[in-house]
Amino acid sequence: MDHEAKSRLLQIAATHHLDAVGTMRCPFSPILSKQLSTNGPVPFAPENIKERLDPEALLPGTRSIIVILFPYKYKEEKQANIALYARSKDYHRVLRKYLDAIISEMKISYPDTKFHPIVDTSPLADRFLAYQAGLGFFGKNHCLIHPKYGSYFTIGSILTDLSLPSDSPLTLSCGDCTRCMDVCPGRCLKENKFNPWTCKSYLTQKKEPLTEAEEKIIQKTPLIFGCDECQKYCPFNERASLSPIPEISEARIPYLSKEQLTSLSNRKFLKDYKEYAFAWRGKSILLRNIELLEKKKKEIP
Repeated sequence: MDHEAKSRLLQIAATHHLDAVGTMRCPFSPILSKQLSTNGPVPFAPENIKERLDPEALLPGTRSIIVILFPYKYKEEKQANIALYARSKDYHRVLRKYLDAIISEMKISYPDTKFHPIVDTSPLADRFLAYQAGLGFFGKNHCLIHPKYGSYFTIGSILTDLSLPSDSPLTLSCGDCTRCMDVCPGRCLKENKFNPWTCKSYLTQKKEPLTEAEEKIIQKTPLIFGCDECQKYCPFNERASLSPIPEISEARIPYLSKEQLTSLSNRKFLKDYKEYAFAWRGKSILLRNIELLEKKKKEIP
């Protein structure tokens, strides 16, 4: 195993303000396949479990996976209706920039080594990669929770044919705390089961017509894109460190009004907000969610 390469990796990551870095050896632990089967399908991810645990399909000869957490906790804005992770520029672009930079620097020392960066648009189950790389434990909200950053992070990974030493999965737990389960708008959280189809975060992005029950879930909290309830009330997140990544504090958009959105054509909306994750479903979905919240306000005597 190449301990020197891992030390160099950690040094490079630190120069980019990244201190939550872990590595895992392939293949995956059988426990992960079992847990994916128990959890069932999730929106926007392949249903085939083998596809979600097959790095060879992306980089033949993969021996190790480098996993990096990109924290996004920021001081709370006074007025907000966008989920915390989506208020700064699209993390897919930001993470890819950092991963490419780390690969470029690793290539200087290891020019014949293969590297392949992935963000969560790949079929691989990124939370399970991070778990096996020792970067967190699965909370009752079914998020991965890191001791320093809570669950307020996105995940980027690098597949490589380097043989890196593995980190050990954490043995922490939520204990008796059930705050996330108590506040979940869609009651989608169970002790060992997650129902993604009643998760408000999913419903705010759903393009198909909503049922009355789904509309009521969206109306329970002020966000028009995403849902932070199960994270906001988590004790680990209450004491989580703020993000050290400069991009998190730049060009933030915490709030979108109906007036802002209706004044824009679809083309102008995409032009103005194309660098933000909330834009991927288009302005009509955001307007639908705003109108549902307005409807709820009118119904309150």
